Amino acid sequence: MLYKLSLEILKHHRSTMTTPIVGGDINSDEKLTVIVLNHKRPENVNLIAQLILRAGFVGKLIISNNSQDYSIESYIKIKDPRLILINQKEQSGVGIRFVLAKEFSSPYYICIDDDIFLHPAQLQWLYWNLRQSPEQTHGIYGAKIAPEKDPKNEWPFYHESNKTITIDILNGLFSFTREHLVEYFKLCSLLGITDHKSLMNGEDIILSFSGIKKPLIHDIGPIWECASASLPGVALHVTRPHFYEERWGIFSKLEKIKPLKN
Repeated sequence: MLYKLSLEILKHHRSTMTTPIVGGDINSDEKLTVIVLNHKRPENVNLIAQLILRAGFVGKLIISNNSQDYSIESYIKIKDPRLILINQKEQSGVGIRFVLAKEFSSPYYICIDDDIFLHPAQLQWLYWNLRQSPEQTHGIYGAKIAPEKDPKNEWPFYHESNKTITIDILNGLFSFTREHLVEYFKLCSLLGITDHKSLMNGEDIILSFSGIKKPLIHDIGPIWECASASLPGVALHVTRPHFYEERWGIFSKLEKIKPLKN
């Protein structure tokens, strides 16, 4: 099994590194800004950066390191003027990705979790779809409400992936515009959220309500994921107490504040 996995990783890497770089001729003010948060998977981030920087339509890649035990430069040796490495001086929450997006202004953004490895062609597909349909946010994974489930007893959603469908909440990857970012902060204000850097849960739900239509996920082919995606002590959803109760509270409030249509 390990041998097969090693071959699969090698095949993915070789395919990506031999793919021609596309999109370099796009105007700089139309390029994509990609944000990656490193929490407990620094070994992943160098490869993620290599994959993203193969895309010429990426204007900036911002990697924010949330560990104070090491500098991210210890793991990333790439030299590229588009690459911005940030070592946070104190612990931050997942909400910092949108603080960084606000700091590094761009017309288009994609935030990627540090357990997802995208081929440049997959990244290009998401970027193109965002530009074609900027009225909604986009992604690859999502959660769709399950009316028959009781939120008092369980998380009332179904996980969806490998489909092109409308969903209620984006997970794992978020593709959005500058306008969505402005709306995100407005919704945070309405929810009483002011400490954006420390927000540890629900930022994906808030962003999912930032369009004028429900989010759309896309079938972009096989997705290469890290095996630690659900590992206790690493993955937030199996580590944080009352994780789903918090999320349901945020979702319920946003459904009243700004109900969205498909």
